[in-house]
Amino acid sequence: MAREHATIKMDAEEVAKFASGEFRCIIGTLDDDGGPWGDAASCVFRDERMYFRLPVGSRSLRNLDRDDRVSCTIESHPSGADYYTIKAAIFHGRAERAQGGAERELAGAFADRPDPVDGGTEGTIFSVGADDVVSFDFAKIVRRFDQ
Repeated sequence: MAREHATIKMDAEEVAKFASGEFRCIIGTLDDDGGPWGDAASCVFRDERMYFRLPVGSRSLRNLDRDDRVSCTIESHPSGADYYTIKAAIFHGRAERAQGGAERELAGAFADRPDPVDGGTEGTIFSVGADDVVSFDFAKIVRRFDQ
């Protein structure tokens, strides 16, 4: 039976709607030795960009100061829900630090989103664009009952 990989991805509008409802993400950066490093972070999606806040002193912040390549993963699988409710999106690109008025505006948006690890609300805000996103929505698996 043929796989349905191409049919389960979300289009840009679906990704934006999904990302707008998420508050937590996993940030992937590169360590000093080029190996992967991941940290949970709070996030906000707006204006076709995924914004995320990294705590001061975090390893991911140090990694981005050295190498701005980043991935930002959001996923949803509500507790008690079945397999076909799973959704995810991974934003790839180069992290851009929020500055000036944008940073002040975003700080307000992050005020009610504490860090998922330490509960803090201080940190540096970055973003990555939505032009390189890999996504899936298992609800789109059409032949799931034939398997």
